Amino acid sequence: MVAQMLVAEGAIASRRTVVIDKAKGEAVVFLDDRPVARFPASFGIDPKSDKHKAFDCATPEGLYMVTNKNDRSRFHRTLGLSYPNPANAEKALAEGVISLAGYTRIRDAAWKSRPAPCNTGLGCGIAIHGGGVYRYFGVNRERDWTEGCVALDNTDMDWLFRFCRPGDPVLIFHSGKNLYGTIRPFTRSTRFDGSGVPLCPGEVCTFAAELRTSLGRVRVTITEGKRQGRSMDVVVHDEKGDAEPVLILADRNADGHISVLDSLSGPLAEAGSADEVYGMVRDAVNSALSGGAMPATGSGP
Repeated sequence: MVAQMLVAEGAIASRRTVVIDKAKGEAVVFLDDRPVARFPASFGIDPKSDKHKAFDCATPEGLYMVTNKNDRSRFHRTLGLSYPNPANAEKALAEGVISLAGYTRIRDAAWKSRPAPCNTGLGCGIAIHGGGVYRYFGVNRERDWTEGCVALDNTDMDWLFRFCRPGDPVLIFHSGKNLYGTIRPFTRSTRFDGSGVPLCPGEVCTFAAELRTSLGRVRVTITEGKRQGRSMDVVVHDEKGDAEPVLILADRNADGHISVLDSLSGPLAEAGSADEVYGMVRDAVNSALSGGAMPATGSGP
């Protein structure tokens, strides 16, 4: 439903964030770290997957920005989002979804704060818009009906349209996935050549992100390659800034479970069984993202 709180004109200079959890089917709006509105939301026809390429009808996950506002949209009102972003382009280049030329065009558009190109293989035009959480197709009432956008009821979209400004961050994630699935969309390549192209020695790419959570600073490093598969390393430092991590976790197939090939060490490892400790990290990351915490990468060309 529409939020009860009215945002004063003086709040325009405040920090506004939109957090969208695909698992919960909702958008939560924050003003200076305080939730001020909560709306039901629907997604692409494939509501569970992260967007991988053009026309896959999945809603992208990751950190985006509002790029423009359109009050004459065919879906009532529209807030355009900065998809595809460099994080999308880096992974798509590694997977062969886009060419090097396509990657360069997306990266250069982001550098210049211009709309990303539409013909790279990743698609474009992702937005938050009205049209209804549910939509009728003949006699069928469908949720998750878009081609990849986030849909709200029109009255909720009116409120959000008035509230948001270009440049506001929009964080989209799926809290129902394991840690790998949740955090991967926010990671960035860790190595680049002199021209700003990601380096993947031996066709093995490394992506990383760091997030402040209730457990401390959680840094996740993902290694992927067509021949190697995928693995994930997690290092947690407490907020005191001590040199020694409170947790070091290695998940060699990034499946969200600790097996005989994986490892778990540090003081926090004694808080429960291996999988319980792993679950604590996942829950802390989900909680931080739900509260609007912005993952940092410390990288990028």
